[in-house]
Amino acid sequence: MARPDRKEPNTPETGTQTESQPSQPRADRHPRFSHRARAHDSAHADADLEAQPADMPEHPLIPRNQASLVSTDAGLRELIEHLRSAGSFAYDSEFIGELTYVPKLCLIQIASPQQVVLVDPLAGIDLRPFWELLCDPSVEKIVHAGEQDVEPVIRHLGKRPSNIFDTQIAAGFAAMAYPVSLSKLVYELVGVRLGKGLTFTHWDQRPLSKQQLRYAADDVRYLPALRAKIGRRLEEWGHAARAKEESEAMGDPAMFGFDRDSDYLRIRGAGGLTPAGLAVLRELAAWRNSAARDADVPPRSFLRDEILLDMARSPNKTVDRLKRVKGLPRPVEAEHGRTIVEATARALALPVGEMPVPKVTEESPVQKFRADSLWAAAQCLAAGRGIDPALVSSRQELGEFYRTAVRGGDVSGMKLMKGWRREIVGEGLVDLLGGSGRAEFAWAEGVLRTTTRNS
Repeated sequence: MARPDRKEPNTPETGTQTESQPSQPRADRHPRFSHRARAHDSAHADADLEAQPADMPEHPLIPRNQASLVSTDAGLRELIEHLRSAGSFAYDSEFIGELTYVPKLCLIQIASPQQVVLVDPLAGIDLRPFWELLCDPSVEKIVHAGEQDVEPVIRHLGKRPSNIFDTQIAAGFAAMAYPVSLSKLVYELVGVRLGKGLTFTHWDQRPLSKQQLRYAADDVRYLPALRAKIGRRLEEWGHAARAKEESEAMGDPAMFGFDRDSDYLRIRGAGGLTPAGLAVLRELAAWRNSAARDADVPPRSFLRDEILLDMARSPNKTVDRLKRVKGLPRPVEAEHGRTIVEATARALALPVGEMPVPKVTEESPVQKFRADSLWAAAQCLAAGRGIDPALVSSRQELGEFYRTAVRGGDVSGMKLMKGWRREIVGEGLVDLLGGSGRAEFAWAEGVLRTTTRNS
């Protein structure tokens, strides 16, 4: 999927346009659409130059063809047969995520060592055989920051994708930075500078321009070669299985869809609410998700987070009071006002014992210093094994781990104590806190090396 600087994580989904007569922009549906159109025109101003092929090195895993466009069921079946025989292929997708509840899939990019192919989902193709292929454990799928790219498999089939190798994740297990953009990784390991990224472009308009076709093809063209080079580094560090485990975790269905019992906690400011306020926020977030799905718009476009938070801080017990809510769109108030008040009343009527309990995360100066020290130790334990600490945990998670451990609580269910994280960092931190752990650090051959032992 197209993102700033080639798939940096946690950035907004992008959109589309064309080389001839573009369809009418949907500015009435989203205020940022006009901005997207202007950005598209600017990005395509030098389309002829950007459409020229990159100076590709000779490599058996880098296909050199100009991407062909598959727009029929028969063409897709032929492609799938080729990919099954190849046993491994690179995959990416372009979609628009800011206008509809479910992101609109506009283009699928595929590369094997023999060819680059683009699949047009807007041509009415039955994509189910392709989603089934992504679930086939006998065929490896290579992606880069591919979390959103595998989501359609779960949504359409109710199954998780299998045999996924994510080059961004894998790089973090091979003594390289995580996260890292595709363009930086391709230049570092393959020596090719990718063209200017199409952060804002209209992928759903047809025909696609030469520049769009080149950009889309280059998103997957170098992934097989990257996979081979990173794979060798993983073997050297002994992390091939761990990188595979983390890549496979990306297809967990629990990561997608709306979770009524946890998603409301992601709203900035939720941690400062009372139990009653959290109960109201939980109900309102569930209502917003349902209403946004019915209206086919993203939840945050339907109603901003800060408005939900305001209504949770100052609960509205009558429809008349909604007029005082700053920023609440009048059409939403008119159509959903009664539902908002009923959801609020339902939350406030809960017994105290059934209301959410706020997490106390404020640290005293002493606690903060000690948690910072433990986080520094965790970073060294990870980096000294060739793993970027950002893959292991975060300062926030480490703070919760520290507070639980020093209170004598059970940390076994925490993320840091599961799977490869437990082996690499978790057990070492428990030993350090218990006074029996020792770690030795050395700078060798340009990298940090860590040795741990129990006293």
